[in-house]
Amino acid sequence: MIVVAIIGIVASIAVPYLEQARQATKSASAISSLRTIHSAQASYRATNGRYGTLAELGNEKLIVDPSLRAGEKSGYRFNIPTSAALNYEAVADPVLDPRNVFQHYYIDASAILRVEVGAAATVASDPLD
Repeated sequence: MIVVAIIGIVASIAVPYLEQARQATKSASAISSLRTIHSAQASYRATNGRYGTLAELGNEKLIVDPSLRAGEKSGYRFNIPTSAALNYEAVADPVLDPRNVFQHYYIDASAILRVEVGAAATVASDPLD
C-alpha cells in the first residue's frame, strides 16, 4: 500500500513536467516550420515576383514535408493568411489550447519571429528571443 502511495505521489509530480516537455518539443517544431516557410517564401518570391500561399509553396516543392504542406504538424496548425508582392504573414497556432497557455507564433517577410501566449500572434506581438 505504501509503494502504491509513493508511486502516486511521484506520478503527480512528474506528469506536469512531462506535459511541459511535450509542449516545448511541439513549440520547437512550430518555430522550425515557420523558418522553413520563410525560406520557401524567399525562394518563391525570387522566382515568381510575389510571395505564395502554403499550397503554392508545396506545389513548387519548396516545402517537402507533407504534414507542413497540409497545414498541420506536431500539434500546430499553419496558415498563410496574407501573401502579396511585398509581404506575407504566416502563423502557427496550437490545434488544442484549452487553458489558453500555449504559445502562438507569427512571421512575415521581415523574418522576425513573434510569439503570443494564449492568443493569436500578430505583427504587434513580442519578438521571440
